[in-house]
Amino acid sequence: MIIIGAGPGGLALAHGLRKHGIDAVVHERDAHPGARPQGYRIQLDEPGLTGLRHCLPAELFELCLATAGAPPARVSVRDRHLEVLADRAAARASGTAGAVGPRVFDRSTLRRIMLHGLDGHVHHGARLTSYRHEDDGRVTARFADGRTATADLIVGADGVNSTVRRLLLPEVRAEDAGLRLVYGRIPLDARARAALPDWVFGSVFTVLTDGPGKAHLGLGPVEFATRPDVAGRARTPVVDLPPVGDYLACMIGAPADHPAMPAADLRALPPAALRELALELLGGGWHEDVHRLLDRWDTASLLPLRISTTGPVPAWEPGPVTLIGDAIHAMSPVLAMGANTAVRDAAELTRALAGAADRDGNPIEAVGSYESRMRDYAFPIVAESRRTGQQRVGQH
Repeated sequence: MIIIGAGPGGLALAHGLRKHGIDAVVHERDAHPGARPQGYRIQLDEPGLTGLRHCLPAELFELCLATAGAPPARVSVRDRHLEVLADRAAARASGTAGAVGPRVFDRSTLRRIMLHGLDGHVHHGARLTSYRHEDDGRVTARFADGRTATADLIVGADGVNSTVRRLLLPEVRAEDAGLRLVYGRIPLDARARAALPDWVFGSVFTVLTDGPGKAHLGLGPVEFATRPDVAGRARTPVVDLPPVGDYLACMIGAPADHPAMPAADLRALPPAALRELALELLGGGWHEDVHRLLDRWDTASLLPLRISTTGPVPAWEPGPVTLIGDAIHAMSPVLAMGANTAVRDAAELTRALAGAADRDGNPIEAVGSYESRMRDYAFPIVAESRRTGQQRVGQH
């Protein structure tokens, strides 16, 4: 099995398949896990946590939970004056035995945990350029450095700009949702906690909005149950994790056609310029609490994000190449379901392929069964994320 992409979906799939005795090797284009910033906060609700439990070895799943925070049970939307516009209960665990309630993870910590145990089975610096179908039904992947690998199946877990999707379904494009974000962290040391208002910690996520088509600000606490390096050292064998402290994930977003938004690619801007842009997008007239928050925004942590989304993709003929996660169903982040759905995909594909292996069945039929189920649950979430994004922040 060849998996393209070492994000949460690809790594979960690698663990899941290996638990069932199916060889899986991950090929990642980045030179190393920290080669580029990829964000900070990941929230997993029941679909993602159930998938993670299914795929990961029990000791790694428990380590994930040991470092994750159990967030408050509310999602809040407020205006620039902090008046509550909407407030709803966040997702909760079902009554299923062993179900776990929503958890918030630090992305880099989660990835480090999920890389553990895959030594020799994750190749970095491996950028896929093409693949070729062989006469025996297998498929050969070719990489930019000239290396090749052949397997029964290639899985594209390579994100919104997926090379696998481009080769498999060239007619399918991830659309620009017309929303740009400047994303970063506010460190939560003791002094910051004492200085910040209580409402910041009262919700799993808070959106401050000036209305659709204007700038908005999003805040989500990342508070570790146990600091990652401490939790990792308590394991046998030890899992080496970085000493990350608690923080608020903080993002300022605006439509791409906002008058203050530059035409140039935001990725060309250094962090200090991103900060200036974000504050200009936000404009004046916001509650003083907002300004106190942004005074603590860590400039060095800032990175730009362009939000993309896909529409429903008609069924295609199943074969020895398939897709999971953002590679096939990129979605707006407003419902926090992107990572959840990617990890669910990994678990669904693991079940399908493991079941086929146990029955000496046809793995292509298993792929087709997974793809059918994935379309049924994933694309309604994409559509709902798009609708909510349009209503809340004015995305396309």
